[in-house]
Amino acid sequence: MDLNQLLYHHQLALMRYTANRDEAPAPSRFDLVTHYERRISRLRREMGVTPYRHVHSPGAA
Repeated sequence: MDLNQLLYHHQLALMRYTANRDEAPAPSRFDLVTHYERRISRLRREMGVTPYRHVHSPGAA
C-alpha cells in the first residue's frame, strides 16, 4: 500500500472508531487505528520523511 492509501484507510478507521465509540468494544476487535498509524510511521521512516511531532490514537490514555 502506498502512503495515500494508508492515510485514506487510517481516516476511515478513525471515522468508524468515532461513530462506534459508544458501543462496548468486542474483545476480538482489531485496533485498525493503531495498525494504520504504525504502518504509516514505518513507511514514512522508510521514505525518509520527517515524522509527525505528535500522533494520538483515540484509544490511547
